[in-house]
Amino acid sequence: MLKTRKTLDTGLRRDDDKCINRSFPGKPWYALFTSCVFLLLTGSGTVLAGENAPYPAFVASYDANANGLGIGTVQVSLTHEGGNEYLYRQESVFTGIAALLGNGNSTQSSRWRYRDNRIQVTDYRSRSRGGDDDDNEHLIFDWKTRRVRNTGAGEHWEIPLPEDAIDRLIMQLAMLLDLRNGKTELSYRVPRQGRIKTYAFGLVGEETLDLESGSYRTLKIQRKNENKDKSLFWIAPELNYFPVRFLKHKKSGVKIELVLRKLEFLPGSHNQGIDPGPENEE
Repeated sequence: MLKTRKTLDTGLRRDDDKCINRSFPGKPWYALFTSCVFLLLTGSGTVLAGENAPYPAFVASYDANANGLGIGTVQVSLTHEGGNEYLYRQESVFTGIAALLGNGNSTQSSRWRYRDNRIQVTDYRSRSRGGDDDDNEHLIFDWKTRRVRNTGAGEHWEIPLPEDAIDRLIMQLAMLLDLRNGKTELSYRVPRQGRIKTYAFGLVGEETLDLESGSYRTLKIQRKNENKDKSLFWIAPELNYFPVRFLKHKKSGVKIELVLRKLEFLPGSHNQGIDPGPENEE
């Protein structure tokens, strides 16, 4: 794995000595924004630093734009809540014209445990001021009865729970773990609107991205089973397979993009593949 250098106060620092450390603020139209990526935010809890943790604890920030116009930010994080319980959380914040148009801020959270080398979701929530029923969902995963039920806004439903089912938010983390393990064809089953929906992705190539936060050699991932839209993800192996860019190209011509602004792996993360670099050793 490629090495990256990390500082205690300013987050990760790239080999070109550019720091991923800028404050960010935003998103338009919630439905487009959340369909672009299945992400997370800062949550409470202790650091995910144990040797058996599936992925390092982190806090990350993305700038969001629509057709090149800044619309807000996304904050994401992974934390350990004790025992084998984890919280994956995302907060999306509108700014500028998107806020003036009445787009409400939104949050998503996924509580899960890691068992038998697999993510097992226990609770998923999405909340969006002014959003529709699908934007204000509450899914309870009952692994004893193998049922998943929605108790959120709108029509309540309950369906059988496949053994490998996850929620739409945690799918992002599942993808990172699978790519880190060498998989190039990815498939996930997700409860949506009273049925199980399958999301399929594949590796389509490698690409070097030059962003404000640095230059990255990335794996380019594309969603395969989309008939109208096009979803792309750029994953940086040198950042422990963390995503540095997302792009959702709608058939209507609207392009929603997320670009990494700041990434901080929390203390202890170097024990899971993040090398702080010799210049930071005491």
